[in-house]
Amino acid sequence: MKTFTGSLLALAFGLPLTLAAQGSFDIALIGDMPYGAAAEPKYESVIADINKQSIEFTVHIGDTKSGSTRCDDSHYPKVLNWFNTFNKPLIYTVGDNEWTDCMRVNNGAFDPLGRLALVRSTLFPSNLSLGKQPITLQRQSNDAGYSLYRENAMLVKGPVVFVTLHIPGSNNNLEYKLAQGAANPFYDNDKEYTARNAANIAWLRKAFQTARDNKSLGVMILMQANVFETFLDTSTGATHSGFVDFVNVLREETGKFAGEVVTVSGDSHFMRVDKPLTNLYPACVSATGTCVPFDAALDARGDTVLNFTRVEVPGSGNVHWMKAKIRPTERNLFQFEFMLIPATGGNTGITPVVTSSAFPLGPDSFESNNVQMQLDASKTQSTNSGPLTFSWTPSAGFATPAITGADTASPIIQFTTRGTYQVTLTVTDRTGATATKSITIRYI
Repeated sequence: MKTFTGSLLALAFGLPLTLAAQGSFDIALIGDMPYGAAAEPKYESVIADINKQSIEFTVHIGDTKSGSTRCDDSHYPKVLNWFNTFNKPLIYTVGDNEWTDCMRVNNGAFDPLGRLALVRSTLFPSNLSLGKQPITLQRQSNDAGYSLYRENAMLVKGPVVFVTLHIPGSNNNLEYKLAQGAANPFYDNDKEYTARNAANIAWLRKAFQTARDNKSLGVMILMQANVFETFLDTSTGATHSGFVDFVNVLREETGKFAGEVVTVSGDSHFMRVDKPLTNLYPACVSATGTCVPFDAALDARGDTVLNFTRVEVPGSGNVHWMKAKIRPTERNLFQFEFMLIPATGGNTGITPVVTSSAFPLGPDSFESNNVQMQLDASKTQSTNSGPLTFSWTPSAGFATPAITGADTASPIIQFTTRGTYQVTLTVTDRTGATATKSITIRYI
């Protein structure tokens, strides 16, 4: 049977040789986390899980805190410290909870523009990404006339142009006249929005032009706001959508682009991968005056833009992450997988069971007069089907035995002197869930 070589495989799929040769890679997508102190350990579990994976970089699409928590100065260095615990590069774009909503009383009643300046100085210090292995990014702040917008970045990797845009929720800060129902004392008559919106549109067009120049197969747009279901946020006092210009240009540029286009966002805390963009939706019914969002049944929203996909990452109470797979030789360039963080401890569905031929002293406790003994965890069960992996380690604070077969279900424990020993078993199932059990042994 004949097999394709690299060049024949590229020709078979109709790909440029240079793109096909660059191969596949994966990235991690996160956002809207951590929401409050209780979620911080879970967020750290997400980081640890991503660090164990073979990914090229991670993108956090904004909202590094809850919208009901304070925007104190100490928050932003804390975020930076988290970002720099990622083993691979970390790319970040800004959400509304970091600045637009900070005038709220329960956020500390800060001037939003002051918080935005702090975000920029703390989290975008250079042209490098964050993370333990930073990479150089192209930043819009290097373009004439856009020096303020260091958060807008671009990366060309393989067949894809990745671009971050500073488009937050809360109606993109357009007509943010109310703060929790009261007049917003920091409302600036939309000066900030107007300038940043123009910068975003210019950067979006540049990303598509870069993709065309490079003959890229895809464009991935990374931003915080959900521009579909929250196309107009009236809770801020707005009567016009802050996303009209972006959506219009997105629709136009996607229509002119031969490849695949993806937006990755958060904001509304609903995990999904879908194709909501049509020739009619989202939009205002009228081009002038107060925006009345186009609203129709799903099957009456017009022609679907088939080369566009919307991804919304897990967030808020769903502290998980998403893997984006870039596969230039497959039918779908972009492929997505929800990576759910398994529970730990007693809620994993794993029940470690340890037996031994040695004399039992009580639950998980044995006595032996032989210099070595064997433990057996082969009867351990998990509600998740599939193989289990085992790891045995000496417990701190006890005499240290030698362990033969420490990565098997049935290790041999070798004692050195008489005394009390303890070993800890960690069982992991196919989902990554773990459970532990400590076994105490008295050697007499």
